[in-house]
Amino acid sequence: MDIIIFIFLCYQNYIRAKRIGLNPTKWVLYTLGALFLGMMLGTMVVYMLLYKKQLLSVDDYNAFAQFCTQPYRMLLIYAIGFGGYLWIRARLEKLMQEAASPHHEEDEA
Repeated sequence: MDIIIFIFLCYQNYIRAKRIGLNPTKWVLYTLGALFLGMMLGTMVVYMLLYKKQLLSVDDYNAFAQFCTQPYRMLLIYAIGFGGYLWIRARLEKLMQEAASPHHEEDEA
């Protein structure tokens, strides 16, 4: 399920980059990087805010399995990861607006 969502989000930014005339493959890689970095940041935030036990214990595997079975924690991780996609999308839309607006450097002089 995650892979399908990642592919869909990358495809959306691929279309935006292609419409502007930028290298779409580069922006797909930026999108994947932002998604994964956002999810790693989300995991760190969830660990810092919601994890009450010691991180290094004898029973680490069971603690991590219990951590991942809480749905609101995983939703928070995915939401912060989605923020990475939104950041790349906002950057592409800003580039799209700059490409659409004519540059009047001669009028300013």
